[in-house]
Amino acid sequence: MTLNTSKTRSQPDAEDWQEIKEFQQLPILPSTRKAFQQVMRKTSLSFDSLAKIAEQDPALCLHMLLHINQLSPSSLEQIHSAAGCIALLGMEEVVKLVKHLPSLKPQPKNHSQRNYIQMLNTAVLAGQIAARWAQFKPGLNQHQAQWAAMLASAPLWPWQLKQVEASQVSLNQLSQGKDIIPALKAGFGALTKSHLIKWKQLSNALALPNVCHALWQPQCWPKIKEWVVLRQQKLTSVEGHRTLKLQCQQPELLIYFANALACHYRIGAYRHKSKRWLHLCAHFLNQEADKIHHEVVQLTLKLANQERSTTAVNSLLAPTLSAIPTRFVFHCEKSLADFKMERDPPRSAPTERKINQALLDKLTQQLIEKPDSFGDWHYLMRSVLKGITEGIGLKHAYIMVQNSLGNTAKVYYQQGLSETDPLCQFSIELDKASIFTKMLEKPASLMITDKNREKMLRGVSTSQLKVLPQQFMMMSLFSNLRPIGIIFADLGNAEHNLSMKPSEYIAFKTLCMAASQSLTKLADTTRNKPLSNKTKENQPRT
Repeated sequence: MTLNTSKTRSQPDAEDWQEIKEFQQLPILPSTRKAFQQVMRKTSLSFDSLAKIAEQDPALCLHMLLHINQLSPSSLEQIHSAAGCIALLGMEEVVKLVKHLPSLKPQPKNHSQRNYIQMLNTAVLAGQIAARWAQFKPGLNQHQAQWAAMLASAPLWPWQLKQVEASQVSLNQLSQGKDIIPALKAGFGALTKSHLIKWKQLSNALALPNVCHALWQPQCWPKIKEWVVLRQQKLTSVEGHRTLKLQCQQPELLIYFANALACHYRIGAYRHKSKRWLHLCAHFLNQEADKIHHEVVQLTLKLANQERSTTAVNSLLAPTLSAIPTRFVFHCEKSLADFKMERDPPRSAPTERKINQALLDKLTQQLIEKPDSFGDWHYLMRSVLKGITEGIGLKHAYIMVQNSLGNTAKVYYQQGLSETDPLCQFSIELDKASIFTKMLEKPASLMITDKNREKMLRGVSTSQLKVLPQQFMMMSLFSNLRPIGIIFADLGNAEHNLSMKPSEYIAFKTLCMAASQSLTKLADTTRNKPLSNKTKENQPRT
């Protein structure tokens, strides 16, 4: 694949736009393929481990979106995260996709390839910034904001590889102190109505979220005088300017601000233009500029520690309080060591577990009244598991989901288990009679204790009994009277654990019933959006 062309004109013509629109062979980051290879060597392939890798590579996320767009375009509206893509495509399909995607070298000599990697890393930073800011603005939750902000700059990525000159001009203008819009004009031409249509068409061709398409509508952008007002004072202190206040409540502007700040911090966190955008963002969020700066620098340094540094300048110029400060070294005279015989402190009694009722009530209310707020069913499941571990106080929580044929079920989601725990690979055959098959016939719950374990688990194989904890509770999960799977929770097999309490069992059942209601409502809203046959094979039954 040839990434550079011989064209040298700075502003693309109609042929260039068409070529970029058809170009979809964007290489993934070199660290992504390496991380996938490491995960594949492990004995267990975890859903969460794949999702964590994928969400750090915007190019891979874009390829998954394009793949879903080919299989089932109507499903795109349901996708708000990398985990959602993996859930829709299936883990095997994603692994197969990564194997066939082009990848760059860790340290390419080509300048355009290095700039391309920096653009992807900047997109990751923009997504993390937007996720932090989503709590201050309406319209998008944390996952939706991160997903949209990370992909918003995707129309610029192929230019860096196919029409290098235009991108280089824009980057040069940014480094010279120009703002994003003037820099785009210098490289790609004036943002006239026809040019904005081309950018929007490119965004549509890449199957980006709707909020990313709206970025190319000029009515979303404040006027020059409104930018001046916002730079001078916080939005809550602005008098009049009703249009500005309405624009600042739209999700498009949150995505734009996050990308603008990430872009300028990529070049240098202490440039005049970066400080200007810092104050604009702080006033837009009604927050203090120092707080925003500290958070963004911490996110940048975190990416640097993961070998995803967006720029070395940030690390060199980071303020003392934003990184680990250098300590003074004092040389003291050594004194003779005084040895004393000490006994180990006695083992303290196991701490009493307490239910966080406030957290459970909030989560239960959200499940019943606002199921759409979770973004997709993957985060709904994860939220339920966190509610069990953090709200009820149980150590492990995991969900066993049956396949589309209804003949087997295995653990898909877990909280608190290590990746090597045998429970992560736990599966059952539903064509054999057992307590698990009975629970999937109708909604039911059960708490397994030392007293009833032998009786209740009769028919379960010896190998499965060795994997299951000594004590645990479980409840079947239904959607529209159709079985989805079984939710499990336990305290582990530590000897000092206190027995499970009836109050914990009641809280567990209440949360699971709310989860079933929430899944039913989600299924009702998506009933008219069927998936393709290939996609359905990788989906749990709803």
